[in-house]
Amino acid sequence: MKGCADPLGRLMARYAAGDDGVFEAIYRGLDAPLYRFCLRLAARRHEADDLFQETFLKMHRARGTYVPGASVLHWAYAIARSLYLSRVRYWRRRPEWLGTADDVSEQEDAHVDAEGTPEAEVMAERLLDVVLVELRRMSEKNRSAYVLMREEGLSAADAAAVLGITVHGVKQRAHRADQQIKSALSDAGWIGEAHGAG
Repeated sequence: MKGCADPLGRLMARYAAGDDGVFEAIYRGLDAPLYRFCLRLAARRHEADDLFQETFLKMHRARGTYVPGASVLHWAYAIARSLYLSRVRYWRRRPEWLGTADDVSEQEDAHVDAEGTPEAEVMAERLLDVVLVELRRMSEKNRSAYVLMREEGLSAADAAAVLGITVHGVKQRAHRADQQIKSALSDAGWIGEAHGAG
């Protein structure tokens, strides 16, 4: 995604200049990957929904600060993460509001592919549950690095730019997340799968 070669970047530049008519196209271009990212950050689906909507609202309000040529998706990721961290700081001052964060099935029920045999589906769901629970347990810093690099496919340089850290730092965080997930998979009896989890 570089400069004028990026259709989404061209649309965002128009939107930043005041062309509201391109918003729908920007929304469609960001919808799926940004929502996945919000789901990984937030503990529950309704929180991810709120974060997703807040991110678009913040993008609208901050559209004048968009730098033409920058990746719109990476900019959106950075905004979503900033909003999420603000929420975390708020929640830490009100711990009674948090409740339990173990409702993995609520968060991911729509994301398991319904293909293959029933046995394969059950095994896939159990494997996914282990990974998702471990993602919830790890630090936000490691989780964000893991999601951006391993799930969203960003390069280390792009993930580092989103997170505002060095390339070495993002690689370290993603590696720690990999090791934590592999250890959890091993503990859960997924020995062979654990080596392919990263």
